[in-house]
Amino acid sequence: MQAGESLTIEVAGETVSLGDEDVLVQTESRGGTAVASDKGVTVAVDTELTPALVQEGYARDVVRQVNNMRKDAGLEISDRIELSYQGAAGDVAAALTNFADYVQQETLTVNLQSGPMPDALYTQTVSIGDQDVTLQLRKA
Repeated sequence: MQAGESLTIEVAGETVSLGDEDVLVQTESRGGTAVASDKGVTVAVDTELTPALVQEGYARDVVRQVNNMRKDAGLEISDRIELSYQGAAGDVAAALTNFADYVQQETLTVNLQSGPMPDALYTQTVSIGDQDVTLQLRKA
């Protein structure tokens, strides 16, 4: 129908031909998807947040927070750091474990650890998801 062809169906033994002016084609999304149609093309996107996607989002938020901390601490853009975190649980803790390489690469962290950091250069408690997480850093 969307290609301009007619639809032929049999009703009570009689053949009926329907054109695009006779039929209304409507696209509706199912639960957990977003759908858009234009010029005969329909695209559906799964909007369900998996645990891995949630964790990736938390990891990206940690990167943003740490890079702001680096700037506030007066570090040079090329300075390597050590980073510790406290108070992370559930998906936030999983994000710091599962996406540790990403966090380290994006923040120039040579050592990422859980627990307090003696002699931290900069300490800040930030909100990641619905948790308060204390981040500490020092120049490596």
